[in-house]
Amino acid sequence: MSPRIGIDYDIAMHDGGGIYLPPWIAGEKGWGNLAVPDPYVSASVQSYPRGTMFRKGERSWVYTKLFTNTRTDDYGALTGGLGLFSVAQDAAALSNPTGTKGENTVTVTSSLGTANLYAGGILTMYEAGQPIVSMGIVSHTDTVITLDGNLPGNYTTSATCNIVKSLYHDVVIAGPSVSAGSAFDYCPGIHNAPIDESGNRTTINDFVWLQCHGPCFTWASGSYEGSVGGERTVVMMGDGASQIIVGNNVRHNHQIIGWLYPGTGDVTVGNNPDPADGTDVSLMNHIVYLTIRR
Repeated sequence: MSPRIGIDYDIAMHDGGGIYLPPWIAGEKGWGNLAVPDPYVSASVQSYPRGTMFRKGERSWVYTKLFTNTRTDDYGALTGGLGLFSVAQDAAALSNPTGTKGENTVTVTSSLGTANLYAGGILTMYEAGQPIVSMGIVSHTDTVITLDGNLPGNYTTSATCNIVKSLYHDVVIAGPSVSAGSAFDYCPGIHNAPIDESGNRTTINDFVWLQCHGPCFTWASGSYEGSVGGERTVVMMGDGASQIIVGNNVRHNHQIIGWLYPGTGDVTVGNNPDPADGTDVSLMNHIVYLTIRR
C-alpha cells in the first residue's frame, strides 16, 4: 500500500475571511497558499488547488477553472450574475478493473488519459459477493488509480467500475438559456468575477471563485414562476438555470439552492416591505441567499 501523504496547514484569517484547503490530491498547484483572495477577480495563473474554499463572514466561495472547449462564445453569467455555472459531467466506465482487499489502488486496462485528470473525483465499483465501493480518487496514472481508502474486498475484471471528475475540476457557465441534458446538470456555484487581474473580461482557462453560500445577486426567473405572492424558495433546474418555486409545486426533482432575500419583494403584494416573491421582475431585486455549500 502506498504511504499516506499528510500536509498540515494553519488557517490565516484576515478581516473575517480565511482559506480552507481541500484534501490533498495530485496534479494541483497552490498547496500551502493561505493568502486571502479577491473572489471578484479571475486569473490566468492557478494560485490555489481547485476545490479550495474561501469563507468570509456568512459568504463562501469555491475555487475552480473555466471549462476550455464548451460555451466559449458567450458567458451569460458575466452580466450581473445572470445564469449559474454547471459542471461538465465527464464520466467514464473502466474496463477490466482489479483490486485487492486492504490495498488502495485499482488497476484498469482503460486509458485514463492525462494523469490526475480525475483526481478529487469519485470511483464506484461493484461485483457479486463483494462490498460496493464508493471512494475518492487521490491520484492516477494511465491505468492505476490511487484511492483515499483501502478496498473492502477483492475485485476482478468482471467488476463494474465507473469514474467521475471532481465537481470543481472544470466548470462552464450555463448562461441565460441552455438546453437540458447538454452536460449542464449540476450547479456548484454562482459566478461573480467578471474581470481578471488586468481589468480584462474573464475568459476560458481562467481560474475563478464561485459563490456557494450567503447573499448573492442572480437572476431567479421569478416573473412567471410567482403566483399570488410569498414564493421564496429558489431551485436549480436541470439546465442550470435558477427559478423561484411555485406556491403549490413542491418540485422534489429539483435541488434547492437558496431563498430570495427577505424584504426585496414585489411592493404590490402585501405591505411594504413584504417577503420576496418574484411576481414583478421590474420591482424585485434578485438577491438570493445561497445554501449550495457552506
